[in-house]
Amino acid sequence: MNTVCVAIIACCLAFVAAEMCTTNSDCVATQCATGNTVICQHPNSTDGIKPNGGLCTCQAQGQCTTRADCLGTSVNLQCPDSQRHCYDNNCICDRFPIGKRAALN
Repeated sequence: MNTVCVAIIACCLAFVAAEMCTTNSDCVATQCATGNTVICQHPNSTDGIKPNGGLCTCQAQGQCTTRADCLGTSVNLQCPDSQRHCYDNNCICDRFPIGKRAALN
């Protein structure tokens, strides 16, 4: 029984670790809706891109200029409106708190 519990915990930790990324090609475990693209999102900061400093998320194809362009059912994202954001002119399910910086340890 203990071995099964340890195995389950190890699988969960491996899955969580797989979500961290440096580039889009690191996002092998993230699944997106049809027509969307997996991207590696880095937090907005002056530190630039750091190795394993991003989180994998989904990006809807199409242009946006504001967050409001990404809300509602017209954008095919599998996340609530509260987690949607306009990132590099594409709608995404934001993995970082909007307007805040997240630290990855």
